[in-house]
Amino acid sequence: MRKIYAFLGLGFVTSLGFQGAYGQTTIDAEFRPRAEFRQGFKKPLADTLDPPYIILQRTRLNADYKGKILNARVSLQDSRVWGNGDNKVNSSKVELYEGWFEYLPASGFSIQAGRQQLKYDDQRLLAAPNWSNTGTTHDALVLKYNSPFIQVHAGGAYNNSKDTLMQVAYAYTAKQNYKALGYLWLSKPIYKGLNLSLIGVCDGFEKTYTSDERVYSVKVLKKKVAIDSSTFVSKTDYKTVYPRITFGGNLVFVNDSCPLAATLTGYLQKGKDPNKKDGKSMADLNAFFFAARVSYKVTSLFTPMAGLDYYSGSKSDIDANKSTTFNRLYGATHSFNGSMEYFATLPTQGLKDFYAGLNSKIGKKFAVDVTGHWFYFDKTFVYKKVENSNDLGSELDVTLSYTVSKDIAFQAGYSSYFNTGTTNKYLKQEGVKVAQPQWAFLMVTIKPQLYKTPPVADK
Repeated sequence: MRKIYAFLGLGFVTSLGFQGAYGQTTIDAEFRPRAEFRQGFKKPLADTLDPPYIILQRTRLNADYKGKILNARVSLQDSRVWGNGDNKVNSSKVELYEGWFEYLPASGFSIQAGRQQLKYDDQRLLAAPNWSNTGTTHDALVLKYNSPFIQVHAGGAYNNSKDTLMQVAYAYTAKQNYKALGYLWLSKPIYKGLNLSLIGVCDGFEKTYTSDERVYSVKVLKKKVAIDSSTFVSKTDYKTVYPRITFGGNLVFVNDSCPLAATLTGYLQKGKDPNKKDGKSMADLNAFFFAARVSYKVTSLFTPMAGLDYYSGSKSDIDANKSTTFNRLYGATHSFNGSMEYFATLPTQGLKDFYAGLNSKIGKKFAVDVTGHWFYFDKTFVYKKVENSNDLGSELDVTLSYTVSKDIAFQAGYSSYFNTGTTNKYLKQEGVKVAQPQWAFLMVTIKPQLYKTPPVADK
């Protein structure tokens, strides 16, 4: 910790000495504690168990540099649950959340490299979810072209789990991280308030399979070998990387002069499914996603909206070497399909989320959001070889937001989930008496600006 503070102090002094010659330096912080009551958050809670009260906190220290040909950012983060550290032992862990530089060789062009946020459109595929206590960043290289007429970003990443002198298997599962990533994003205004964006993402995963080589646990006793047990070993073939390709686009209409706003989103997914193995390979993937949302601003106090999210799923009797289950990649989970996050991991059977609600703004500081969700499987849900209803239940979310100033903001919310028999079976709670699923939170966000130099004047 002392080394970190010394580094920050040195960087601060250095920025003071060279601020006038090179660029603008800004140092700010974020303190964000959030208290939650969890009675069935993410999964129904048996009524024999007590719901927890928990406080999480995210603390960040950010240093930004903005110059004529160079931008840079360093962000340190501490993410914790109150009480999970020993008060008598310094067990805190400050990690690098962001650390990147951006070189601007010509007008409109830039090259950004390092640990950075990747977020595009409504953040369904690539996101930097602000709700998450840890956030999401990628070690990546991104080439950018930005102009009033079009924006084009092309990025890539290649990961290793350790510093090595030879090629070895990447020690992460498909649900945690990718071996390689490449993407291309284009965004262009078409007409007044109408914008079209296209994106293609290819992430690659090393081949994993269960070998038929038996491994024996042995012990030698008086020159005799006794076999205790045997099992099969999961192996990774680092020489083979399977691709998963997701591509599609967004059409968004938002115009301040028109009370109507609408969004259409569609993606196709091809390649291999890293979450479904077929012997020594991965299942062939052929999935899709579709979303539509519309809102109408009657007044500032009354803006009703409605929409549909449709994630394709797989039938229970689908071939072992095929998959039609859509994966949301590295997108935001809390922002979609209900605040209680029952479907943060999408069901194999797919998901349909019909929702409607009301947004209301009272003045410039207070806002209310009320949304109802109705969930259904895309494909028939089979449980213990019996077909069940596809009705997954419903959810009600209420969120209140109050902005005190540019530095201080409060947010509070309450959600309740209404189970069906299918919900309990899917979440493995059949026959278990559960308490009414409900969740509430109170969060305060403090973002003080600690230091800022004047911008560099054009010469």
